[in-house]
Amino acid sequence: MRKVFLILWMAAWSSELVAQEPKPERELENFVILTDQDFYLSGDRLWFGAKLLKNHESYRYSKLAYLTLLDHQGKEVHSEKMLLSGQDMVFGDIFLPDNASTGVYSLLLYTKWMSSYRDFPIARRDFLVVNSRAPQAPGQPKLWMQKTPFEKLPVALFHTSSEPELIEVQDLQGMTLEVLERVPPFEKFLINVDHSQRYQVIFRNEVFQASPSPWLWDPSDFSIQSQQESVSGHKVLVHTDWEILEELKPVGGRVELDRTRYQGFSYFDITSLDPEGNVSWSYRVNNPAHLQGNWSINSKARVGEPLKLDFTGFPVTVQNGFVLAKSLEQSLISDWIASLNDPNWEEMGSGKKSSKLPESLRNLVLETPILKDYSPMFSYKPYSIDGPSLFPGSFQPKDYSFSLPLSILETKVNRKMYQEHFGLEEEVMELESPFVADKIYYLEDYDEFPDFESFVRQIIPQVKLKKSKGSSDKQILLANTDNEQVRFNKIPVVLVDFYRVEDLAEIWSLDMVSLDRVEVYYHRETVQKTNLGEEVGDGLIVIYTKNNEYALKKNIPKSRYFLSDVQVPRKPDYGKNLTANVTANPLQFLDPGFAFLRGRARINALVFDTAGDWRVESWIFGNGNFHRFEKNISIGH
Repeated sequence: MRKVFLILWMAAWSSELVAQEPKPERELENFVILTDQDFYLSGDRLWFGAKLLKNHESYRYSKLAYLTLLDHQGKEVHSEKMLLSGQDMVFGDIFLPDNASTGVYSLLLYTKWMSSYRDFPIARRDFLVVNSRAPQAPGQPKLWMQKTPFEKLPVALFHTSSEPELIEVQDLQGMTLEVLERVPPFEKFLINVDHSQRYQVIFRNEVFQASPSPWLWDPSDFSIQSQQESVSGHKVLVHTDWEILEELKPVGGRVELDRTRYQGFSYFDITSLDPEGNVSWSYRVNNPAHLQGNWSINSKARVGEPLKLDFTGFPVTVQNGFVLAKSLEQSLISDWIASLNDPNWEEMGSGKKSSKLPESLRNLVLETPILKDYSPMFSYKPYSIDGPSLFPGSFQPKDYSFSLPLSILETKVNRKMYQEHFGLEEEVMELESPFVADKIYYLEDYDEFPDFESFVRQIIPQVKLKKSKGSSDKQILLANTDNEQVRFNKIPVVLVDFYRVEDLAEIWSLDMVSLDRVEVYYHRETVQKTNLGEEVGDGLIVIYTKNNEYALKKNIPKSRYFLSDVQVPRKPDYGKNLTANVTANPLQFLDPGFAFLRGRARINALVFDTAGDWRVESWIFGNGNFHRFEKNISIGH
């Protein structure tokens, strides 16, 4: 009997080993960034969201997102640190300066851990900003070319001049191969060239050399074929920005990939390294295959009518997602911005080197990668990162000129004037906790209580009030559930709108009408996930006012802000009283971080306040991949 049991135990143990996922050689991570628009006017509000994707499940790594907004000359416009949510997400808004000059701006996001490697390819999102009241910033029109490692296919280009241009294609001896007259700006055009020969493109009397691709990609059989005489010592890496997927050696100048391995990715990169380890070629494969699962939403609705989004049939590895409902951009702008953010498009003649993950991983800054990024406390010295010197490939400026068609600019200006002249402002925002509390109590459900103290005594069982000896002051004790018996012997940190309470008398005098909710953190595991350090080891109670007005009304100094070095995510109130006013706001709805349960999720509160044509985007995230779904819908009166 003992032998049978031993055999069964060993069989179960061995099958468990087989079922385990192989541990990655390096634990990597990076952000995926989304913005509510591709094109803004100076003074506009920019909404953004980001998800930290990683190839590991460890909590040892990043808790802070370092954000930098650059103008077209690479100068810093805005920077801050934001605390990641329990879902490794971050979101918020930035007001673009009223005097912002016209150009291509960039939003960069990175973590402290990424500074472990020199020039790590941090996440970057480019978009347009136009100041319609100021002269256009100086800069030169540029020519862009798409990497096309396909045999016998034309090459795509576009330019950013303010007027149609004459473009000529020549061989290296100056013989004309093709002439294109009056090529309009921003629109992609094709040239027919011999992919095995070098050639040159003449744009605005400037000559740009173009070389044939050293590798050819064949999507039909998922392989690349070398065009070089010898690839001895070369190796090919397949990767994303946050994961090395495979390392291969060419056989007979050819590398074949397993198609089934990459069907779950929206895209992946193929990078060839020479014998010295330098990048000799790279290409991003945009995978047409979508993640298993479906989402549904009605294509038509009316103003004020709630829409339902249903997500079904997704794999259990899917964890959460973002949903954005926003105004449709003119396709000319959207196509151009998509090209600017695509690594397969490169500015001709720039000579700028973009950062590549395989090359960056060879340049470890310290002896071992940074393992922890605690949230900053008053006794904690914030870790400062010199982004431009650590990530030079990502902090490159987009210093060139462009001129948008007047019809596109007028539409944007008219929308903004409509908002300003009729006094239509953004909805009130509320603070959203960056953590997941054990219990949340909404005050609107308990409006019968005359004061906050009686509410706490009778409604919150995790809290007990105790009078101090020789005084009428009341002490708050929090439940200790670390053992089987519940004891009230923990003294929690108490905050109002994330401002530290110096004396508990402050909270007993709070007006019940002004309060929104109370969050209670008392389980040991929950407190540890907040990563706020030893100071909140006994738990945390956070009281929120409705309009985040506590500090303003009490004239509280910034030094009392508990998360002094980071910003708590801000949530737009797009789900409550939208039918009362017409805001004409380009961002109609934002749900940052809805959760999946067994491959299903539902959103019931998508409401539009303005008639017109809009786009709904959903970004679905697993731990190490993501997929984007979108649908255009029509909203009537």
